[in-house]
Amino acid sequence: MKFFIYTLISIVMVVAGFVLGVDYQQHLESLDQVQSLVQVQRAKIDELRVEKLQLHTGIMLRDYLSEVRVRLPQETMQDMSESITNASVKFDVPPEMILAIIRIESTFDTAAVSNKGAIGLMQLMPATARQVAEELRIDWPGVEILEHPATNIEMGTYYFTKLLARFENMAVALAAYNHGPTRISNLEQAEAELPMGYSRKVLRHYNP
Repeated sequence: MKFFIYTLISIVMVVAGFVLGVDYQQHLESLDQVQSLVQVQRAKIDELRVEKLQLHTGIMLRDYLSEVRVRLPQETMQDMSESITNASVKFDVPPEMILAIIRIESTFDTAAVSNKGAIGLMQLMPATARQVAEELRIDWPGVEILEHPATNIEMGTYYFTKLLARFENMAVALAAYNHGPTRISNLEQAEAELPMGYSRKVLRHYNP
């Protein structure tokens, strides 16, 4: 009789363990499903946020072009808007800042070349751009790559973030973008007055 009771208890324990195991496994699967759903929802939210940012950027770009009386093909405007949005998201720089720099640097002329040799929308010097391309792991076929809006904007925005991290001041970083970081550093070390005219021009159009 005792043997029968022990056997019955053992069977009950095994069955109970099996049921609990199934319940636990179902609980884990349920948690996985919830986590997957949360990830999907987050991805959708991020996608909507980027779409909203691109729409906002496109409106600002249209207004800027109207102010400077520049006409661009719709496809070029779309590509430019997407490039600014992508750079803004990637490097955490407001699109307003990128637009303000482009406005002052090139007035949205993708083929702009300065008398010092700076090229493209964000007017990058070839030597600086080549170094930036290496850091971003972008192939460097030659300076002609700087006439490509998406690449120029990505490089220019990244370079600005480097200056911002170095000088820890937006106005000073903008001065370094225009005059070169070495000159600005030397002036700071000498406790001399910094040339802030360029910074004021850009910040005048920076309205986040």
